[in-house]
Amino acid sequence: MKFTEFRRAALSLGIISIGLAGCQKKQQVQTQRPPAPNRPREPIAQAPPQSPPTPRRPTGQPDWFPRSGKISSRWTTIVVHHSATPTGNARTFDKGHRDKGWDELGYHFVIGNGSSSGDGQVEVGSRWHTQKHGAHCKTPDNYYNDHGIGICLVGDFTRTRPTQRQLASLQRLVAFLTGQCNIPDYKVTTHGLVTRKTLCPGRNFPIAWLRRSLALSDSPGMQPQ
Repeated sequence: MKFTEFRRAALSLGIISIGLAGCQKKQQVQTQRPPAPNRPREPIAQAPPQSPPTPRRPTGQPDWFPRSGKISSRWTTIVVHHSATPTGNARTFDKGHRDKGWDELGYHFVIGNGSSSGDGQVEVGSRWHTQKHGAHCKTPDNYYNDHGIGICLVGDFTRTRPTQRQLASLQRLVAFLTGQCNIPDYKVTTHGLVTRKTLCPGRNFPIAWLRRSLALSDSPGMQPQ
């Protein structure tokens, strides 16, 4: 091959090489994408704050409902008593009331102190099962017998205090009854506060604590202040 032809061939190869390199650079430029613009991050959706659960009054024992399963609409108040005796239970009080000429136990519920029944045991009287008026708080119009649920705690609270188990059971029972009968807390009272003629249920009974505890009825067994 002559020198002229060799030079011509070399130049031709050089042009082709430069052309290929240029195409590769052009292809690389075309394949490169511009960086994405900075976008503000969208806030992460958060669950709305939950409101605190509505306090619920505690449910009662099955036998706290009348045998018919239906509670009368007659009840508008609750009257708490003490037995003024160191011992006793629903059966002995029933006998004592019948000996006085009454037809049956005057209270709707009796809460034991561990002497003749369990400490804190709630005994349901026959009047409650039949939704019958009480015989525990006589007034001129007899309102508190006709419309009041009578609860008696065994003990003499002019001398001693209710046991902690009695108070815990009383709080649960009263919370159950006020919830079932739509009785406001201020309608929970005592024999003495109604008639002003008796000390029942004694100066050591914590009525103020009982009323306060109804607002916290999710915590049965609160200690009296």
